[in-house]
Parts: sequence; structure tokens; C-alpha cells
Amino acid sequence: MSSWTIGFRSLKRRRLRTGLTVSGIVVGVALMAVLLALLQGMNVQFTEMLRGIGGADITVYNATTPTREREFMIQPYDTTNQSYADIIKNNISEVYAVSPTLAVNGVVNGTQCTITGIEPDTYDAVTGGLNIMSGTSLPEGEEHAVVLGKVLSDSLGASIGDAVSVGTTTTETQSFIVVGIFETGMSFFDRSCYIHLDVAQNLTEKHGLISTILVKCTNPDVVDYVANTIQILIEGVRVVTQKILVQQVSQITNTLGVFIGAIGIVALIAGSFGVMNTMAMSVFERTREIGVLKAIGARNSTILKMFLAEASLIGILSGVIGCIIGVIAAFAFPIFSRVATRGSAGIPLLVTPVVTPTILGIALALGLTVSILAGLYPAWRAARMKTVEALRHA
Repeated sequence: MSSWTIGFRSLKRRRLRTGLTVSGIVVGVALMAVLLALLQGMNVQFTEMLRGIGGADITVYNATTPTREREFMIQPYDTTNQSYADIIKNNISEVYAVSPTLAVNGVVNGTQCTITGIEPDTYDAVTGGLNIMSGTSLPEGEEHAVVLGKVLSDSLGASIGDAVSVGTTTTETQSFIVVGIFETGMSFFDRSCYIHLDVAQNLTEKHGLISTILVKCTNPDVVDYVANTIQILIEGVRVVTQKILVQQVSQITNTLGVFIGAIGIVALIAGSFGVMNTMAMSVFERTREIGVLKAIGARNSTILKMFLAEASLIGILSGVIGCIIGVIAAFAFPIFSRVATRGSAGIPLLVTPVVTPTILGIALALGLTVSILAGLYPAWRAARMKTVEALRHA
């Protein structure tokens, strides 16, 4: 009879204790799977966020924006002078195109969203333009035209040619005609809309003010030079390049990865005490059986393998159940978050968990490893047990 068969029978005989032991590891594995899925979702969202910048090599905005909290955001809402865009364009020959934008918190038909004012021609030159799914981008000369994100248009039930009211919480709304619908694939950006820059400034009473200046360089090799030159030319602004954004995103995800890993490991370690207790009880209850096996010639290694097989079965069972629960929880997480946020701000969860085979493999491997390590000491004690003492055990 193999060690695996003996281990399986031992666990089957004590189903209640086995179930309680398995549940401790299941919680840790499921938690690890969900946290890793969230981290993967953050990586995907941050990558899409960087892509949302389009072809802009440099982003310039007000230096009063907090460095750590919002430096990596695409369009912070602090404003700076629009004339800075002309200074950059006219004084730095290595600049190919400059596009000022104004982003504000606003409402469209009573739904909160981000309203971004742009100059269509310069915005297209810097970023490559919006990814229009239907209709057109903002046409020149049509002041009250608006392009809606797909998520926003779906929530409003608005389509091309419909009239919508656009404004802010502090200003009166105005009627705009939907001329296009764009999609980025990221819900945060797809809940926004675009209008002409001068119209946005009039609508929000922020004349001559902008949120960001997007800069496209003539050559990628001169990006750092242009960034340094902008900071010399203009005081009171912060300059962020694509490279800095990537570094900041990487630092954020790495920090979150360490934090998430620590939480998962603590949960698994807590569950490992249950495995160790179960294995110790199993050794105690089977002391006489161990003595009999040794008396008929079983080696220490055979006893060790027998109990390690039992611990491994606990780990495999816990890992599989934990991964299944983790996957269910990961897919249910966005649904519950939307229900929780419904009626408050109407803004859905920004991070959607992403489950991959690698994540499930890591969670399963951790559950198995913790179980084996927890069962190692009881198995070693069983293997080192004296034959005569074991046989005397009542």
C-alpha cells in the first residue's frame, strides 16, 4: 500500500478534523488568489492609463499638485496659465506639437463624469486623436459639440445626434449635441467626455486656464532635454515624462505586491498551525501503528513519506478549493463593488481583478508548500520514534 493511499485513508477517517484543517488553508489560498488578481488588475489598469496619454512624450501641469498622490494621474484638476503652451511651442525647437487641455469634474444629464476641453487639431497631433467608435471627433466651428466615452454614453442611453446637458456643480448646464463616441477600454476614461477647450473654459469660468499641457517632441532622444528646458523656461510647473510615469507605476505596483504578499503569507501561516496540530494529533493517535510498521521492517524514510503524503494531500485539497473560491470571489468582486457604489457617486470600481493561470499556480503552490512545511516536524517525530516505545503506547 502506497504512502498516498495510507494518507488518504487517514484523512477520510477523521473527516470533521480534516475539513476544519483544510478550511484554514483554504482561506489563505483564496485570499492570496484574490489579492494577486487585484494586483494583476492594477497592472493592467495602470498600463491602460499610460496608454491613455496617447503619444504625448511630456505632461506639464501645476507644481502645486501633490507629488505622491497624483503625479501619475493623467489630468489633475489644478490649473495653470494657458500662455505657457505658447512659450513651450515658440521657444523650444525640439518640440513638434503642444496641446493644452482643461479637465474638470462635471455632470452630463445629471451623471457625474470628467469633462475635458481640448483643441482638436493640436490634440490629434500630440496624441493621435481619440479612438472614435461611432460618429466623428470634435468638428471645427461647432462649439456645442461633445464626444462621449462609451461607458458614459451607455449609462446615459445617449447616441449620435442626441442633445445632452453639460455643466458643473457650480455653473449652469448648457445643451450639447453628441457627435461621437470613443472607447479606450478603461472604464475610468470611458466615463468622460470631450468638448472644445474654449467652450470648457467659458462653461467653467476658467478663462485662460488649463489643467495640463501635452508635449510631443521631434525625437524621443530629446525628451529629457525638452523637459529640463521647460522647467528652466517656466516657473511653477511640474514636468513629467513617460519614463518617469512608468517608473512611478512600477514602484507603486511593486509596493502593493509586497504588501499583498505579506497579507497572504500571514493568512497561510495562520492556517499552517491547524495543519501542524492535525498532523501532531495524527502521529499521537497512530503511535502504535507506527510501532507495528517499524517492527515488520518499515524504514524511517517510509514513515516520513507516509505523513508527508498526508500533509501534501491536505495542501492539494486546500489549494484546489481555495483557488476555486478565489476565482469566484475575484469575478464577484466588481459586481459587489458596483452595488456598493450605486447611488453614491455612480462611479464603478476602477480596478477589476484579472485571474491568470500563473496566479492560480502561485496560490496552489503556496498552499501546498505551507502544508508540507507544517507537517514536516510531526512527520520527522514519527520517523524518529523508537519501535519498542511505540508498541507500548496504549
